[in-house]
Amino acid sequence: MKFLLVEDDLDIAENIIEFMEGHGFDMDYAMSGELALELLKDNMYDAVILDINLHGINGFEVCSRIRRIMRLKIPVLMLTARILIDDKINGFECGADDYLTKPFDLEELLIRLKALSRRFRQCVTNVFTVSNLSLDPEKGTVERAGDSITLPHVCFRILLRLMEKSPGIVSKEELEYDIWKDQPPVSNSLKSHFYILRQLVDKPYEKQLLHSIRGRGYKIDDNHIETQCDSDQI
Repeated sequence: MKFLLVEDDLDIAENIIEFMEGHGFDMDYAMSGELALELLKDNMYDAVILDINLHGINGFEVCSRIRRIMRLKIPVLMLTARILIDDKINGFECGADDYLTKPFDLEELLIRLKALSRRFRQCVTNVFTVSNLSLDPEKGTVERAGDSITLPHVCFRILLRLMEKSPGIVSKEELEYDIWKDQPPVSNSLKSHFYILRQLVDKPYEKQLLHSIRGRGYKIDDNHIETQCDSDQI
């Protein structure tokens, strides 16, 4: 599992990261709410550990943006030195799933994160949907506007990864590793497969959902606005 820690106290952050990584978990770290929101655009996490008293955008605002603007259902556990019930109510109203008051035991943090992640995975739908495109990973089926689409294996894997992370960007390196692990093809095979995927999923339909972002990777997004930086050349 992979967690995002948002905490501006370096000592606390280092203790949490050392403990969690010592138990085999991957950690990303943001000292500010602004950086946390950027990381959430481009990465998938099993939960967010979010401090309230951040410089700039505070934890309440970060959580609110996660829910209302980014529309992410990812579990959010708030950390706070505040003990007033009004603060806890505010946090839950912003979309927090759990609360842990400082100081806290790291073992309790781990137990709460595991419970939140487990409930989240049980509630997440097995079918991914973007606009009128849907993908069922268990059945291996893809449909758009009621039409069944048969995809080659690699194209299916690319589309699944993009839909899992939508509307975030998935890097070329991340996709290559996901498909070929440590033995990526010598040629630019990914670009060729993405072209085929576009022909099958986008070309027959009026609205384009698949996009390549120059220098960053690929994405699937119903609300993407094309710019001069967008290109099939990655």
